[in-house]
Order: sequence, then C-alpha cells, then structure tokens
Amino acid sequence: MTDIDLAKRIEYLRQLGSDFGDLQSQVLDVDAVPGTPALNALTPLYFRAQGLATRLAAQVAGLDAGPYTQVPGSRESLDALRAAIGTASLAAADLAHALAANPLDGTRFGGRSEHDARFRDQEHAEAAPVLAEHLREAARQLELCSTVCHYVAHGISKDVFPAAAQPPASLPAPAKLNTKQYEALGSLAKGGAQLEVRDRRARIATIDGTAVTAATFGSLDELGLVHHDTSVSLARGRDITVTAEGHRALTNRSRSASQPTPIPSAPAPAAVRTSGQAGR
Repeated sequence: MTDIDLAKRIEYLRQLGSDFGDLQSQVLDVDAVPGTPALNALTPLYFRAQGLATRLAAQVAGLDAGPYTQVPGSRESLDALRAAIGTASLAAADLAHALAANPLDGTRFGGRSEHDARFRDQEHAEAAPVLAEHLREAARQLELCSTVCHYVAHGISKDVFPAAAQPPASLPAPAKLNTKQYEALGSLAKGGAQLEVRDRRARIATIDGTAVTAATFGSLDELGLVHHDTSVSLARGRDITVTAEGHRALTNRSRSASQPTPIPSAPAPAAVRTSGQAGR
C-alpha cells in the first residue's frame, strides 16, 4: 500500500470539502437580481460547481484504482463518494436551472413597445422566487458534498493511519492551532453552542457571543476537536460539543502559556589582548 499516495488523496478530499463549503457560502450570499445581474452572478458559480463535480469524480476513480480498495471499510467510503458525484451534479443542475429561469432583456420582433417595461417587470417578479428556490437547493446539495468529503477523508485517515488518527489518551493532542482557532475552541468549550442556518447562511452561535467563522469551525471539525450530529437538520440547529481531543488541545495551550519563557544567559566576554600582551 502506498501511504504517500493515500495521504495525498486524503488532502485532496479535504480540500474538495473546503471548496464545496466555500461555494455553498457564495451561493447563499449571491444577490440574484433577475436579469443581467443574475446572469453575471450565477454563471461563474455554475462553472465552479461543474468543476468540483469533475474533480470529485477524478478522486473517486483514483481511489478505486489504487490499493485503498483492499482496506476493510473502503466499500462504504467509495459508495458515499460516488453518491456525492451525483449530489454535486444536482447542485450544478440547480444552478443551470436558475440560469435558464432567469429572464434576459432583449428586443422582440417588431421593436420595443410601451408595454415592454411592464412585461419585463412581471417576468422579473415571477422569476425571483424560482431563482431563490434553485439557489436554496444548490446550497443544500453543496453542503452535503462538503460533509461527505470531510468525513470520508477522516474515515480513510483512521483506517489507513490508525496510530496518527487515534493517539493514545495519555498523550497530548497533536493539533497545533492558530490564535483564532484557539479562541473559537475555547468559546465552544463553554457549552451552549449551535450550528444553525439563518437568512440562508450557516452560523455558529456561541454562549459568549464569540464570532466563529464557518472556515474556522470546519478546520476544528476536520481535526476531530468538535462534534455535531449531522442527522439533525441545520434548520433545527445542531448542538456543538468539544471532544476529548479538543479539551486536551486547550489544556496543552494553558500549560504552555503558564510556563515562563527561559531567559538565555549572556555569553561570556571574549578575552581581549592588548598589543603589549601579544608581544609577551
């Protein structure tokens, strides 16, 4: 089994999961005003969704052709990923349907008339809820793709590199976090945090009001420092808990902060020879 190849594929899957999540955020944030603005906003999102589906299919093909298929549990992982290819394609299809439902300005045969403006306003009003529905569906599918990629990557790590994925409880957590990640983890450890969707945006609500971005939460989740029940709908809100590894990371940081920084001793002064001494 080529560990290096599998390690790279795990990183590819994690990056794919992050890219699906980023695209989901863009879809939720897009201001799809019917007409030319929606065309300009949705076209690059559609192209990116197609690209992500293609990249995911390539990763599934690579895993299926390699030694990973001999690992117990690989069948379930591959099944989840191949199903995610269809899910990614559905997201791209919803964006395509949004483009198709978006009315564009143009001149009819016979030239413009005084009724064109009224008809155009009516078309835009009818198209707005259709666009919004396609965008909601695309975001939902992209979220699912992101979740599948992250969890399959984590599962492959546990199956192939069990010693690295599951360190003994007596050892300190290996995670090295940046300042924002430590602040977010400390806030989540206070309890009462929820992952929810409001105004079509994923939001992490903490008990002390600390702002936790989706990217920061995703990195903590990928490292196994936090847990949330994916079977619960985001519309209802998922409770977030900090895992044992997360608490160890916080404890290790506190210990490191409490240890005084050693002060280096001053170097001994170099011997100085005078011209007289040199001649003796």
